[in-house]
Amino acid sequence: MRRGTNLPWVGDYNQAVVLDGVRRHPGTSRTDLALATGLTLQTVSNIVRRLLERGLVAEGEPLSRNGSRVGGKPRTALAVRSGAALAVGVQFEREHVDAVLLDLSGEVLAADREPLPDLPGSRERAVEVAVTHATGVVRRLIDTCGSPDAVLGVGVAVPGPLDFAGPVRSSAINLPGWRGVAIADMLAASTGLPVLVENDATAAAVGDLWRSRRVGRSFLYVHVGAGIGGGVVVRDEVLRGESGNAGEIGHVVVEPDGPACSCGAGGCLEAVAAPAAVVRRYAERVGVAAARRAGLRLAERSVLDDHDRLGVRAAAGDEAAGQELQTAARAIGRVVLGVVNVVDVSEVVLGGSGLRHAGERIRDAVRAALGVAMTREVHPVEVRFSDAGEQAGALGAASAVLHEALSSTWVGVHVPAREIVISPVAPVH
Repeated sequence: MRRGTNLPWVGDYNQAVVLDGVRRHPGTSRTDLALATGLTLQTVSNIVRRLLERGLVAEGEPLSRNGSRVGGKPRTALAVRSGAALAVGVQFEREHVDAVLLDLSGEVLAADREPLPDLPGSRERAVEVAVTHATGVVRRLIDTCGSPDAVLGVGVAVPGPLDFAGPVRSSAINLPGWRGVAIADMLAASTGLPVLVENDATAAAVGDLWRSRRVGRSFLYVHVGAGIGGGVVVRDEVLRGESGNAGEIGHVVVEPDGPACSCGAGGCLEAVAAPAAVVRRYAERVGVAAARRAGLRLAERSVLDDHDRLGVRAAAGDEAAGQELQTAARAIGRVVLGVVNVVDVSEVVLGGSGLRHAGERIRDAVRAALGVAMTREVHPVEVRFSDAGEQAGALGAASAVLHEALSSTWVGVHVPAREIVISPVAPVH
């Protein structure tokens, strides 16, 4: 649990610390919170009283030890009221929009997917159409919850880069037509709700952090979708960098003389190991005609399906498919090793739709690469798959809304990488 401070002018931070402690440890008491956070019992009691008044926390039965009542004034168990705060998360992909409705306890109350139409030659309309479809799915989810007033806002997960200076603008390299798109303003206007925008991989990392009961975690989240991105968490703090774009591991150069990348550089991990790169190399290796006979469509919107097809063919003995997938997996492993050596994390979490038929190969390559990690004799590095599935970005975006509103640290509140637009809980000075 994070440590608080008894200085009165940081009451908003203390409130976040206490609420986060209650959320992560249901059944905890005021005394337990005071001991864990370093705050005085009076400060904790004052904060809890205000959280109770606002309906964010509920009291349970008095705590007992070994079945008998504790001597003196009994301690009362505290827990968050799950339905008191909700958030919608939206993840934009090339072919569809994913959305989830998340409550304060981290439970997904509803999920939906809205296919996006193919608009050949109409990239200018792609964003407008995507926002229209996203608005529809957001409204459908809110209609299912029965308490629309509890929805704090909408979180949006999109690939980088993002510009948080002024109106949040997205120039998602992997989404056609997305150049300088004021996505937060557009979606806020269409839904009537506050909107928070997050890099998709960072959002997925926030989601993994938010839904975890463990504290003090340090991990790298590797998102493999149409592109490759990363989110870094160190001791429960999300690293966003100077401009909010930290974690762009897909643009680490792995082959200096390699293929051109959509970012303008050459030989980036994404240009070498993303699904589109694997599909392209396979088609070059066997020939376009043979690739089509193998079931590949070789179209922009079919990249992930083609990548899945190569995974199936590799499992069935297609040597060329297996070698191209292995080349990509090893490149991802090399970059992950570099990041782990720099930030010293103890977990690597893998997620994204690009893992559907290549996940085990990538996991094994990452594990093999980490065999020479600098800290290997100090602590192990666990490599695992995200339990959020393909909607990790949407779930993370919703988590980011709740995290920003209710659990931001002092630095996040007072020195933000981007403007905080969702803050329903007033300070408790």
